[in-house]
Amino acid sequence: MKKISLITVYNRETLVEEMKNSASNQKNVEVEFILIDNSNKQFSSASKALNYGAKTSSGDVLVFLHQDIEFLSDDVLEQIYDFALENPNSVFGAAGVPMRQNSDKILLSNFFAGPDKTQCATINKAEKAFTLDECLIACHKEAFSKLQFDEVICDGWHLYGADLCLQAQAFNGMSVYAIPLNVWHKSNGNADKSYYDCQNKLGNKYRKHYKIINTTNGWVYTSFIKRFLQNSYRRIRYGSR
Repeated sequence: MKKISLITVYNRETLVEEMKNSASNQKNVEVEFILIDNSNKQFSSASKALNYGAKTSSGDVLVFLHQDIEFLSDDVLEQIYDFALENPNSVFGAAGVPMRQNSDKILLSNFFAGPDKTQCATINKAEKAFTLDECLIACHKEAFSKLQFDEVICDGWHLYGADLCLQAQAFNGMSVYAIPLNVWHKSNGNADKSYYDCQNKLGNKYRKHYKIINTTNGWVYTSFIKRFLQNSYRRIRYGSR
């Protein structure tokens, strides 16, 4: 049987139960639920919580997903499992971005997002991505053993998935893909001050590898001078960050 581990950090039991119910209806896979209750703030970051969850997992394929994901068809996890076995040296997910923002496709996805369940249908097959949205990221367990989430750089709740993708490409020669999955991410995400703080840390970490880091919530220069000017402009236009 195809065994797949779903690793989720949650603080809203209703949402995680909805995710769990939809996952329980998946066909041709054995699902292991690793549900990390962080309502008491045991973990200070997603990286720490998800690394902990991965260590306790026993599935061949690991799926790191938000608590507000719902599987809309009964073959999603089988698709994920099969893609991971066919592409063992990769990281992939439900939504991603190309390296450049001026690409003809700003977002690479076929999923539904937000409370209004709006579909973003820009791909119908797997496409190379630069970074992925954290709502759902998967890989073969052997691939994850070479990576891990960065608990120092990503010490909060943002960009840990983007960093995983950058690690995969810059340090491990892995590929990153966005694949079409019939899932619903029930929120639209957010970008607060901690997001921009982490974005700056990523700029420093990867400045020798990339000129620009593009993510599903925006982009940043890795050059210190350009990043300083970019952040100054953002503070003037959008207020203190």
